[in-house]
Amino acid sequence: MQKGFVNMVLIMMVYLTGISLKAQDADSLFTSANKFYQQENYLEALDLYKKIEGQGLESWSLYFNMANIYYKTNQVAPSIYYYEKALLLDPNNRDIKFNLEFANRMTLDNIEPLPKSLGQKFMDGIVLKFNYETWAKIAVGLAFLFALLFLLYHFSYSTSKKRFYFITSGLCVIFVTTSVFFAFRNKHYVDNNTQAVVFSNAVAVKSAPTKSSELYFELHEGTKVTVLETLDNWKKIKIADGKMGWLDASSIKEI
Repeated sequence: MQKGFVNMVLIMMVYLTGISLKAQDADSLFTSANKFYQQENYLEALDLYKKIEGQGLESWSLYFNMANIYYKTNQVAPSIYYYEKALLLDPNNRDIKFNLEFANRMTLDNIEPLPKSLGQKFMDGIVLKFNYETWAKIAVGLAFLFALLFLLYHFSYSTSKKRFYFITSGLCVIFVTTSVFFAFRNKHYVDNNTQAVVFSNAVAVKSAPTKSSELYFELHEGTKVTVLETLDNWKKIKIADGKMGWLDASSIKEI
């Protein structure tokens, strides 16, 4: 029993040491890559950024810097792809939104988006304002605040203070519930609304998942689409103006 416990501890120590060394290596690579980036040695910087990405690590700053390099080297699809990935991790970052807007201007497809319903505006303006991890952290923070206010209410002898702590703790419960709801709605939306970017110079969007089917329209590099369905080597997609169709799965890259 004792030997098994010791082995488990040793395994945990090796695991944690591996994580620590991996993080240190990533930090070192990121620092070196940033130096290359500042010196405008973009290819060298990009190579190091890709090594970090290859380790399964991600951050908005990593994707943002990669997107900037692709933008500076006039690579439309990769720049939009990585700006979108950065925006998923930091939805309110103005720099990402600003640069993404410029990158989108390089695309050939001029798609007029459909007007948004009240539900979509609420989703975009409130629920998707933060990612689901942030909403979850907000909920946890408010839960701790509720616990503190409840203790203060319990041990307070002043009637006015008791009333204040009771009201504020009640509000905390409401806000915790709301934050948890938003976190679940956000996660459900992200999981069920797979976005992708067209990487082919041009791709035919067809009426059915066959080569001989009717051509609906054509999309070009950098256009963002929503993936609705997958069938063999085909993807059913929808674009911002509501049009739908099937295209070759290899022509797009999911965000």
